[in-house]
Amino acid sequence: MKRKLQYALLSILIALSTATLAQEGIIKGKVLTSEGKPAQNISVQLLGKKQGASTDNKGAYQVDKVKPGDYIIKVSAVGLNPLQKNVSISADEVVELNFSLTESYAQLQEVIIGGGRTNKFSRSASVTVAKIPLKDLENPQVYTSVSKELILDQMIVTYSDALKNVPGVILQLQNNGNGPGGTVAMRGFTGASYLRNGVPGMTVGYIDPVNLESLEAIKGPSGTLFGSSLTSFGGLFNRVTKKPHDVFEGTAAYSVGSYGLNRVTADVNVPLNADKTLLFRVSGAKHYEGSFQDAGFMGYTFVAPSLTYKLSDRLTIFLDGEYMKGKNNGFYRLFADASNATGVHTPAELNFDFKRRFVGDDMETFVTTGNFYAQADYEMGKGWKSQTNFSYSGTDANGASAYLSMAPGNLLLTRNATLSLYSKNAMIDLQQNFTSEFKIAELRNRLLVGLDFMRTETRASSSFVAFDQIDAINPTAAAYAQLTKIALTDRVKGTTPNRTRSSQGTYSAYVQDVLDITSGLIALLSLRIDRFENRGTFNLNSRLTTGKYDQTAFAPKFGLVYQPIKDKLSVFANYMNGFQNVAPVTQPDQSISTFKPRQANQTEGGVKLNLLDGKLTSTMSYYYIKVNNTVRIDPDRPGFSIQNGNQLSKGFEAEAVFNPIPGFNLVAGYAYNDSKYLKASASVDGLRPESAGPKTMVNGWVSYRVGEGVLRGFGLGLGGNYASSNITAISTTSLFTLPAYTVINASLSYDQQKYRVGLKANNLNNENYFIGWGTTIPQMPRNFIAEFALKFGGVK
Repeated sequence: MKRKLQYALLSILIALSTATLAQEGIIKGKVLTSEGKPAQNISVQLLGKKQGASTDNKGAYQVDKVKPGDYIIKVSAVGLNPLQKNVSISADEVVELNFSLTESYAQLQEVIIGGGRTNKFSRSASVTVAKIPLKDLENPQVYTSVSKELILDQMIVTYSDALKNVPGVILQLQNNGNGPGGTVAMRGFTGASYLRNGVPGMTVGYIDPVNLESLEAIKGPSGTLFGSSLTSFGGLFNRVTKKPHDVFEGTAAYSVGSYGLNRVTADVNVPLNADKTLLFRVSGAKHYEGSFQDAGFMGYTFVAPSLTYKLSDRLTIFLDGEYMKGKNNGFYRLFADASNATGVHTPAELNFDFKRRFVGDDMETFVTTGNFYAQADYEMGKGWKSQTNFSYSGTDANGASAYLSMAPGNLLLTRNATLSLYSKNAMIDLQQNFTSEFKIAELRNRLLVGLDFMRTETRASSSFVAFDQIDAINPTAAAYAQLTKIALTDRVKGTTPNRTRSSQGTYSAYVQDVLDITSGLIALLSLRIDRFENRGTFNLNSRLTTGKYDQTAFAPKFGLVYQPIKDKLSVFANYMNGFQNVAPVTQPDQSISTFKPRQANQTEGGVKLNLLDGKLTSTMSYYYIKVNNTVRIDPDRPGFSIQNGNQLSKGFEAEAVFNPIPGFNLVAGYAYNDSKYLKASASVDGLRPESAGPKTMVNGWVSYRVGEGVLRGFGLGLGGNYASSNITAISTTSLFTLPAYTVINASLSYDQQKYRVGLKANNLNNENYFIGWGTTIPQMPRNFIAEFALKFGGVK
């Protein structure tokens, strides 16, 4: 009897369970872009419920176990216009509900965080290069994107190492206040990195790569959209930072390595409310590293919070911050006597011990940087969108530093020291962009209209002395150690520091239209007007202001793209302009000469590929840059200045990112540059500029990660960089050349759902190599990094 009762109860439970299941329905369908392509990783939610799904690589979704009733289905992702539909479902019913986004595939590529890319090291679109969402194949300008996946795969811990993945780019000066990582050469010209998410983000010291989503190197003079103050004729660098998204997840990592490297990083993403309209993400790093020399170090703390608040279907606010505080003895320069009379033309011929720094660790500099960014995206209606950007950057640096200068003959070394009481920089930028997409006579137009205002202010007080001169080859211990911060402070006592204050402002307007003439032929036309106001430099000691002037410049840009095979192959050409403001000059006869802005005009043509469903992307191009209006000494009137100097820079660049099979990735780049002065002073006319960098550069990285089996998650990588010899001092009477080098790097890693471990060898072949621009700066020998990371939450 008891057993029969148990069977009866079990039968009733099974019947109830079956009845309950029978009452549940299914909602499924597809989410497509505006062109009808599958939209991957899109959130599909039942409003007011905890049920939902994400779309797969075919744009499909399915929500199971939906109880009968009326619901609102919401399709959304950060940065997209959300869509909602009403749906009624009955018991045991399967309802199919499809959505079509208002965004294009190119826009979608930029706003979806994380996975699913066929080629994880490649970025096929950008919203910042042209200041509108534009696929790479549609853009007549060349740019390289270094993805966060490549940065992670290479176990990169410094911003300057990320730059080594950009074809034709080489670091020249380290820790010199010109942006995070230093000054680099690109297409024969020097520049630094001041842009962040397409707007100015000035930095002094170091900005850590922990919050990088990608690093964009935008090639060629780009004055039309980005002005002149923060760009160079060779191009510019834009940091695309990580954004909050709607999944709780995070990573905490620890790295330890050679020469005292200790590094802790964290990246945490948290939705702050139930409907996931308020999202928060914070990245940070605590970094310290020493030097292979007998002195030298760098240590800092970096924190970067980011908040996204979707106030309505039409308005989204983005708030970002970056804070860095640290100290270092990372400033190193060695200027050799390169005159022909010495017979010394390479670092090896100096007989100099480059493991000796000649500047002790108490000669340290303290740096604090604070950046704040606010962005408001608003859907105005009728196809118009508004984006308002505000950014503030402030830096404060003080301390002691020194550079080394060889006396004639290269036997004695002068140590030139600076004691900075304060160096404060502040920048405010306000930028307003309006975009619209519309048709005229059935021709698609993508219009951008923008206004930009930027103000920079600098205050500084410092003292400079030629501290001493010692034996460069065999200095005595006492002489070697006598340069200290205390000794420098005593030396400058009683002297008057150089105290200055300066201010500059720029007012700009620009317009751009991307016109689809046919489905495969696209034209880009844009123009900028730029008003520059230099309020001059005020000397607090003399009470005099110098260098005050105003100047107006125009910068056009034209481009043409033809796609013989739609979305797979494009042939492009561009004409681009960049400019630099030039101050008036007081001539020897006390007359004042007013000059025009210095102009760089580039013509470029090439081919872009996106083949094998995105597995292979490549760009190949030839460029020709002519610089006009350079001020030089008048050969007919010694001491007078004349504005008729020219410079030429031309070359070829190629890069490819290939993912032939799952887990295998290849990144390769090649660059050749021929740069020379066409009309300059007699001592350098026709010669390659000292700042142009090596003529030939190659970069590459190959990696493979096992996707299944007992070794699933195991990965290895191999790659490196080659640079030809680099002339850092040249004239009719002098020559100094840094030798060519090849540096090989390798990595081993094991990546699982909840943790990752890795080992990296940098400069595996222990190459003795140098960088510099008029200087000789030795680089790190073979070194190792071990990394341990824990992943939590929704991290896959």
